[in-house]
Amino acid sequence: MFIIRLQELLNETNTTKSQIALKTNIPLQTICNWFERGSLPTADKVIKLADYFEVSTDYLLGRSNDVGIVEIKKELSHDQQELLALYNQMTFQDKNQLLGFAKALVY
Repeated sequence: MFIIRLQELLNETNTTKSQIALKTNIPLQTICNWFERGSLPTADKVIKLADYFEVSTDYLLGRSNDVGIVEIKKELSHDQQELLALYNQMTFQDKNQLLGFAKALVY
């Protein structure tokens, strides 16, 4: 069931095995072995894949049909931490101005 779910997620997200290998630091050969030999991943790799696809490990392993609500906790970069610290020191009005400025830069 694991390979079926993984292939479905690859198709749904238009992702390649190589992209997963790069994003999760799982060797491409390991991923290929799962498909070619039917071998199963170790627990740490299941967690990495579940985090990458934002699904539960139970869903990925076929123990549940519910994708589940997955909250991924990613560490902030140094720049993000600095921006957040500065933002937290701002007044409400300054925060609104900054938000408007940031939206203008992105859009």
